[in-house]
Formats: sequence, C-alpha cells, structure tokens
Amino acid sequence: MKKSMLKLTAVFTLLIVVLLAGCGGGGGAKRVTGLSADGVVKTFFEAAKGDRLNDAALYISPSTANDPRVVIKYLTGKSGLEDLKNANLLSLRKAAEQGDYAVVVATLQTEQNSLNIVVRPVGLEKLNGEWYIVDLDKIYQDAKYKILQQLISKI
Repeated sequence: MKKSMLKLTAVFTLLIVVLLAGCGGGGGAKRVTGLSADGVVKTFFEAAKGDRLNDAALYISPSTANDPRVVIKYLTGKSGLEDLKNANLLSLRKAAEQGDYAVVVATLQTEQNSLNIVVRPVGLEKLNGEWYIVDLDKIYQDAKYKILQQLISKI
C-alpha cells in the first residue's frame, strides 16, 4: 500500500510541475506589454545584448519564426550575438507609422570605442495591440507587409 501511495504522490507532483511549466509558472521569459514601437526595439536590444534570447524572442513577430538571431544579424550588420554584445545602442526614433505598421530607426555603434556607426530601419507590426519586430527579409518576401515596405522606402 505504501508503494502505491508513493507512486501516486510522485505522479501527482510530476503533473503539477508539468502544468506549472506549461502555464508559465516555471519562471520563464515574460514579455513587457504596452511598449511603444521604439520601446520594443530597445527592450529587444537589451535582452539580446544580455544574452537573454528567450526574452528577446518575445518581441519578434511570429512571422519571423521566433528567431532573434536573424534580427541581431540585421541590426549589427555582422554575424550575430557576439557582435551585439560589443555594440551600443546610441538612439532610436520612430520614423513612420501607418495603421498596424511602424518603422523605427536604430543608430548603433557596432564596436565600443570606435567610430563604426550603422543606422538601420526596423520594421514592426502590431498584433493584438502589441508591437513586434519583423525581419527585413520577411518584409520584402511577404505581400502582407506592402505598407511596411513603403514606409521603409520613404526613410
């Protein structure tokens, strides 16, 4: 009788752990809601720079396949996360917005203590009232983003 009770307790405990992890009770990444378009880009940058890719992925549009490395590579113009850790975000400015689409211009110093500066437009889409970053390649591949293409071309 004790073995069956112990087994039942173990199964019950395992079930609770699985349910909590699945419902976000496991202490996983959590998206900050209500951010402006430039706030999303800043929060994404800080999370990615801090090597918190699960947090950074929360700000990427589902159409970009939840791969923050694609956006990091685009922002830095280099290979990715290691380059981002050495970069400084100098400024962000929302350059355009139309309906559920916006473009934020990010100015980055690609290497600390250098004059290497890149200026990148970052396209965003609003889904359920929240802004999400869209990969630039995706913007030009998907007809859904025609308005976003037009906004970027005007910058």
